[in-house]
Amino acid sequence: MLFASIIAFTFSALIVSVILYFVKDIFVKKGYYGVDVHKPAAPKVAEMGGIVSSLVVIFALAVTYFFIPLHARGFLDVFLSVFLFYTMLGLIDDLRGLRSRIKLPSSLFGGVLVVVLSYLFDARFYDPRPPFPFVGEVHNAGLFYVILVPVALAVTSNAFNMYDVYNGTLAFAATVNFLTLGVLVLLAGVAYYSALVSYFSFLLAGVSFGLYVVNRYPAKFFLGDTGSLSLGAAYGLIAVSGRLEVVSAVAILPMLMNGFLSFSSVGRIFERHEVKQRPVMVNRGYISANPNIGAPMSIAHILTSMRPLTEKEVILRYNLLTLLGTALAIITFFLTPW
Repeated sequence: MLFASIIAFTFSALIVSVILYFVKDIFVKKGYYGVDVHKPAAPKVAEMGGIVSSLVVIFALAVTYFFIPLHARGFLDVFLSVFLFYTMLGLIDDLRGLRSRIKLPSSLFGGVLVVVLSYLFDARFYDPRPPFPFVGEVHNAGLFYVILVPVALAVTSNAFNMYDVYNGTLAFAATVNFLTLGVLVLLAGVAYYSALVSYFSFLLAGVSFGLYVVNRYPAKFFLGDTGSLSLGAAYGLIAVSGRLEVVSAVAILPMLMNGFLSFSSVGRIFERHEVKQRPVMVNRGYISANPNIGAPMSIAHILTSMRPLTEKEVILRYNLLTLLGTALAIITFFLTPW
């Protein structure tokens, strides 16, 4: 299965990057583009690259269906169904612009689907005994754990979505974290379908890297909500099904901190088009913290509060934070009795 995982990573990365490279101009001509506001020239950049990455994942999972044992097909059905739901949610958001009061309950509903479908398919998708550092498995989580599953997917999907602000930052973080979880789930070996979860994680790392190739500075393609929401939900699915709940949460601490800063400063969950001010200002190629009262907070706001930074400098700091989160997650993993 490890060989299959490496093949999945390689081919998914290649297919996604090549397709997006050749269709970028078509997307712009059709009007599917965003403006890169962090650059002085404010260039038009093709958007919704997540459509291609999601289609590659869906196709790969559909093919996998014919190569796994019958008893594992219910597990794949749950993963594929929920991933497809978040892909459609992101696509609708890209095309119609969902408000937060609709988007947040919808992302919670996707987590409810995990619980319901896992029961209907008898998929053994999760185990309500999450392992913690030092103490090991926490028993009798039962109903509390089931309630936390929808919350977890709502958090990861929206955290990924809010982190996708600067060229390549989300795609880089997704690649690193999916690869890390893909290895750690095999080392732990406590999930019902460890090998299959690892394969899914490598596949998702591959499409994330394919996105990174065209989304890195200077971006040729934006992921769009289709990409960020589906990848975020998939990360939550890997965390739950791989029994790496705590480890995976530590790995995305920068994303969680970014989301918390935004929420605490505004006082509610919001979409970018629902706020009048941005966390930062751009002047002659330099990014600086927005000093105005009422401006949302973010990691970028903190990074640029001492002095203005170029976009490249901001991106470098985001990526270093990603690597720091990953390192802490690995330490957490080895502090956990498996």
